[in-house]
Amino acid sequence: MLCFWLAAPAQTTKPGQQPPPNTGRWTADGAIRQETPKLKGGGEAFWTEEFNWASSTGELGWLLPAGWVIEDPTDLGYNWHWANDTLKGVYTNEPPINSTSKANGFLALNADGYNQDLGHYDNYLAVNSSLVSPPINCSGHPSVLVRIEQNFRYWSNSVMLFEVTNDNGVHWASFDMKMGTKVSERVGGIKAGEKVDLYLNLSDVAANMPNVQFKITWRDAKLYYWMIDDITFLEGFDDDLQLVYSEADYDNGTEDAEGFFYGLPKTQLSGFDFTGIIKNFGNIEQWGTQFNVQVTKNNQVIYNESTTSYTLYPGITDTLRIPTQFIPADFGHYKVDFEAKAELPDMVPGDNKASVPFMVTDSMYSRCDNVPEVTFSTWDWYTVPHEGDLMGTWYRIKNPIEVSSISVYINSADILSSFRLVLLGYNEETQSPVELLGSELISMDSTILKNHWVTLPLQKDGEGEFLEAGKSYMAAIEFWNNMDYEAAYESGRYSLGSDRSNYFPANTCWYFFTNDDAWYSTGDDLFMIRLNLNDHSNLIDGISDPQNSGVQLNQNFPNPFTEETTIGFTMANPSEVNLIIKDISGRTVSIRNFGYKPAGENSVVIKGNELEPGNYFYTLQTRDFNKTLKMTVIR
Repeated sequence: MLCFWLAAPAQTTKPGQQPPPNTGRWTADGAIRQETPKLKGGGEAFWTEEFNWASSTGELGWLLPAGWVIEDPTDLGYNWHWANDTLKGVYTNEPPINSTSKANGFLALNADGYNQDLGHYDNYLAVNSSLVSPPINCSGHPSVLVRIEQNFRYWSNSVMLFEVTNDNGVHWASFDMKMGTKVSERVGGIKAGEKVDLYLNLSDVAANMPNVQFKITWRDAKLYYWMIDDITFLEGFDDDLQLVYSEADYDNGTEDAEGFFYGLPKTQLSGFDFTGIIKNFGNIEQWGTQFNVQVTKNNQVIYNESTTSYTLYPGITDTLRIPTQFIPADFGHYKVDFEAKAELPDMVPGDNKASVPFMVTDSMYSRCDNVPEVTFSTWDWYTVPHEGDLMGTWYRIKNPIEVSSISVYINSADILSSFRLVLLGYNEETQSPVELLGSELISMDSTILKNHWVTLPLQKDGEGEFLEAGKSYMAAIEFWNNMDYEAAYESGRYSLGSDRSNYFPANTCWYFFTNDDAWYSTGDDLFMIRLNLNDHSNLIDGISDPQNSGVQLNQNFPNPFTEETTIGFTMANPSEVNLIIKDISGRTVSIRNFGYKPAGENSVVIKGNELEPGNYFYTLQTRDFNKTLKMTVIR
């Protein structure tokens, strides 16, 4: 379960600043500690709505209970409704929310469902609907929180509000309900059908008030859905720190932020700076508040640092930074654990921690991890064909190195499309990217669409592959639909995986509109594109150096082939020989051992009926050599 907490805006007090005035108490050491007045502080629930609104007498299988109101200011009919089944629509196929009372049904607003018969996006209509509660008696409750279980996706600049009144709607206090969610992603990065718990602090409006109402509003949304369930009013907790945000920022040697890297080549290592944002969401001050960061490698703690402890007062949010960097020293798998701590045990500990893994390799330079949260496509702006558009991710080079290939996560594409991978530098005179190297042009096939990850070697020219220290390079993909606009619009438009699980600064990812002849940047999406360096020094996880005089691998013949093909190779010295065949996604299809081969010319035969149609890479591996070439099977 994920929990998110929000409160009314409050001032921020940094360590060492004067705290707000309040009462005091004596401690064992004789010092006076300032303390806010004591509340109940146990999080007791006093009002709940489970949306058990099913009714056999209702025209649609449910009835709105007395006291509840659904507002439709535009008289469109796109309204909140009770549901107990999968929400379906243009881009939505979302199972019921896995809420506490999921058996009773839930409330939903399905913009995709309402617009699914209207054809093009330009014809879609925007929802504008509110759900208004009956009066709730908060008398005798000196602190009031509300917990809402929800699951949603939204598009564009839609407004999602929780509003509260204590004077019959004359005045409303508003709280945003997006929880930091970016356009198109599922809230909290959850899986389909799951839920997150949103907590809002309503004390300034609702505490000790006898007549409190709330309103949940969604407007200006044409796409996706919103599900809510199990709304609970409860008292606040005494001891409740929250780690609102945590960040590991790679030091690139400049004052500019660089972001996080999931995969770092050892030749490019530098330090990480750690930042955390901590909020006191509880009723009382938290003595001994600290931000702690711990790094483990192979389950062994190798770094453990904390900020100086201080007192964090209720409602205050602070940004804390660890004073010392962490610099990884060697190959391996690492994990960074962040934690917000205080002297007293936290009553809601689930939101105090976060963690992120990364690895140091010989060759993989990767901002993204392996799993996309959402997708990105230049076809999201689909009023033009987008033939030859590019999408790319920037990488800064610390030490000079040679590049070998690029990897990309292709989420979807039509089988008729084609693509190539491209390395670009930056031209200071023209203030724009310039192509340095490219891969072969590849036709899309089902293997790629099934496995998503594709790695292609760059065609080197003796210059462009050598990357210079202090410069940034873009790893990119260039796409063609190879069909007219109408057919392309109806087909599976090409898209990349987008990783939103880790920190990256704006301007990290750029995309090029061919029709505009212009580059644009995005601050919301991290394109899943990796830069692979020609370094094979990691003898455990890496592969051996392909440059070796005395061994020669020939292109298979015939190529493409249907029935069989022959792969020839020459060795200066006898050696055991393996042949590894991988599909274009990098998945190993076959590993064949041909035993001990003599020096001189040799060959092996591959049968076409042992492979599905498509593109493959075959690697010849001997005692001290490997090299990879591409072959194609056709039917």
